[in-house]
Amino acid sequence: MQIMTVLGPISPDELGVTAAHEHLILDSYYVSGDAFLAWTGCMADGLLIDEALIIDELAYFQKAGGRSVVEVTTPDLRRNPQGLKRIAEATGLNVIMGCGWYRGPFLPERIERANANELAAEIVRDLTEGADDTGIRAGIIGEIGADKDYIAPAEERVFRAAARAHNQTGAAITTHAFLYPVGLDQLDILEEEGADLRRVIVGHCDTYLSLDYHEAIAKRGAYVQYDDIGKRYHCPDERRIAALIELLRRGYVSQILLSSDVCLRSHLHLNGGIGYDHVLAKFLPALREAGVSEEQIEMMTVENPKRVLAF
Repeated sequence: MQIMTVLGPISPDELGVTAAHEHLILDSYYVSGDAFLAWTGCMADGLLIDEALIIDELAYFQKAGGRSVVEVTTPDLRRNPQGLKRIAEATGLNVIMGCGWYRGPFLPERIERANANELAAEIVRDLTEGADDTGIRAGIIGEIGADKDYIAPAEERVFRAAARAHNQTGAAITTHAFLYPVGLDQLDILEEEGADLRRVIVGHCDTYLSLDYHEAIAKRGAYVQYDDIGKRYHCPDERRIAALIELLRRGYVSQILLSSDVCLRSHLHLNGGIGYDHVLAKFLPALREAGVSEEQIEMMTVENPKRVLAF
């Protein structure tokens, strides 16, 4: 078992403290365009393409003890394998690259034309041979997701392709289930395709802060990911902490992952945002203050990522 980074395979023991769901390079502006102006006040907020800036921003993460980043940008968000490799080389961080296709309006037209087996073959190539003839291999499938509170036909095709690629390679799948409890529908499709739900991460669970929903995911064997930590416009961290502590009390420490999903320029420290280090520098100290043990924190930030990323 090994973990695939953009610089090649590493032993799981080399992974260390891990941000489980982040973006280092992406371009969502080319699809969303002026929508970002109304949402954030900055029309180019969805444009993260300055590698030198991201290297500087990651220094905060490293100073806080971070060692690895799961980078879940897909090709339809203009994934940049060579850029990720340069960032990994410059920082010394382990960068695990995603693959597959994102959701709804971001999906390229060819998703409508291809069948699930053809799409699965592309995902497998990214995982086993490398992306875009670069030789740089993905280490996780996703993030793949639903744009709304249901899974549209093209999105379903991507989920079925992801499951088939997972069945061939053993790579984990990470999903986008934002603001709605659509993660359970995602698990239904993946399970129907024979995927091992113990290798599936349901993303953005903390944007739908229902313990019944989170426990339903965990009872099926999947990971519950709190990955919008620090974003008060979804909910304050105080509410995340209360929910997380209850999940821990119910015995799900081995199925929880943490991150902040930095995906906008306004999320960067340079622009007054939370930065890549928020979980380590702010959230974990608050968890400790609330009585969460070092063993539980180690499980969520080191052991769980190590387990799910190895294949």
